[in-house]
Amino acid sequence: MASGLILFFYITAHLVNHALGLISLETAEAGMSIAVEVWYSLPGTAMLYGAFAVHFMMALVAVYERRTFRLPPLELIRIALGFSMPVLLIGHAAATRLAYDLYGLDSTYTRVVANLWASGQQGWQLGLLAPGWLHGCLGLHFAFNRRPWFQRYRLVLFSLALLLPVLSGLGFIAMGRELAASPAAVAASLDYLSPSHAAQRLAISQWKDSLLNWYFSIIVATFIAREIRNLIERRRRGLVEVAYPGRTVHIPRGWSVLEASRSFHLPHAAMCGGRARCSTCRVRVAAGAEHCPPPAKDEQETLARIGAPADVRLACQLRPHGSISVVPVVRTARPVYRAPAPRRGGESDVVVLYCDFRNRADLMADHLPQDLLYVLTIYVEGLSHAIRASGGTISSIDSESVCALFGVEGATEICAQRALQAAGAIEGVISDLNNRLGRQKHNRLKISVVLHAGRAAVGEVGTSEPPTMLAIGEAADIAHDMRKLAADRDRAFAISEQVYRDAGLMPVYDEQVELPTPGSDGEIIVYLSDAAPIASPAWTLHGKLGRGAMLRRLWAGG
Repeated sequence: MASGLILFFYITAHLVNHALGLISLETAEAGMSIAVEVWYSLPGTAMLYGAFAVHFMMALVAVYERRTFRLPPLELIRIALGFSMPVLLIGHAAATRLAYDLYGLDSTYTRVVANLWASGQQGWQLGLLAPGWLHGCLGLHFAFNRRPWFQRYRLVLFSLALLLPVLSGLGFIAMGRELAASPAAVAASLDYLSPSHAAQRLAISQWKDSLLNWYFSIIVATFIAREIRNLIERRRRGLVEVAYPGRTVHIPRGWSVLEASRSFHLPHAAMCGGRARCSTCRVRVAAGAEHCPPPAKDEQETLARIGAPADVRLACQLRPHGSISVVPVVRTARPVYRAPAPRRGGESDVVVLYCDFRNRADLMADHLPQDLLYVLTIYVEGLSHAIRASGGTISSIDSESVCALFGVEGATEICAQRALQAAGAIEGVISDLNNRLGRQKHNRLKISVVLHAGRAAVGEVGTSEPPTMLAIGEAADIAHDMRKLAADRDRAFAISEQVYRDAGLMPVYDEQVELPTPGSDGEIIVYLSDAAPIASPAWTLHGKLGRGAMLRRLWAGG
């Protein structure tokens, strides 16, 4: 990152200096004199060429370690641009820095631009910095596109990334035209291109060719070493079995799980390009943990940041030594593992449950998107398990709400009790998740659980498998109004009187509200509380009701 930022700053400064040519050649020369003072000094030279050497060597190591080049298109473009950039820069460096060090030729626009314009090579200069600029922009995009500040200023950053090369090219053309109209500059460039300076030009060209030969030789040697390593891994060290849900693949030792997924065209989410930054490629190790090496520093920090359990690893970093079984936590495609069930539908008495995620926007402002995605994954998985374990059916799931139905299978006499049981289980899920997130208030999830029993038309819609279960009617309409009520009163639980009555249990609540029913003059009683209802039998003394009030309520309720 440090070496890349130094090189990107150098390229940016170069483009800005070219753009100054739109003002005047004199302004661009003033900027170039500052750049020469900085980059031609001993510290500047050490920093610039040291950054290039480090960045180049780390790129070679990354290519050598990579087991497959089945990558997203932008990743392949970034790699190709990174290796093509030095091909142009080596020639430019030979014509400027080597010419300065060997023959004392000034690195000025008057000399360099005039010579390029006179020799007809201005097109090379226009395209000189484009690969490096695009490579750097893509690198910054992969590194920071998940950061809130990057998302906030992404349009401004995109505008700068687009306009700066354009302004640089226009500035170069403006300087070239100004110099082409200057007899002194034309004479100086013609003198340099004359036979009297042929030895200098030949020596600089030989230096350039030698550097290019060394550059290509190093790259070719890296790819040859990579192929030899792959051949040894396949033949001598044996294969490792990686079992996914529904499929098992065999890979050579040394491959990462993410490389296995990409090599065998298995859907696997990954946002940062395998750099242990985003955590979206994480997997749960279901078996074979003893064959997994311990996480390195980068992986350890990312896993600690999201509060991942011990059996969760990053697929881009996990290189198993033996056979393992993994389950991707964030899935881009999920196959169906059950036979299609007959369609359900009809009108019945059901209990509608809504669990609303009330502070998602606040958490999004304070957390990285992939971290919030991890929280949502655990949140939805926990709620789904609690609902299904209580006998409920998931109706819909989105980033802010989960809807479930109880009683669609015909067991109406106990569906209310099961719904109350699910509400208590949901509170346990949220409490556990909040403990993982920390004790700070801004890190804690705020939810509203709504329960209402009533009549509704229930049916399965859509062609997905499993199909979506919908409830339409008065029960669903009242449940929607109760959701608004719970949000307005800032309560975690809102349960209608009908649910308690059907369950044969006494309500436990902090506040009681009479809510008008839609489309009629009637009202329903809604019990609001901040804690899950510990449902108690009707004959016990719980809640805020006195004994007489409780008996009257029981009498009124039959």
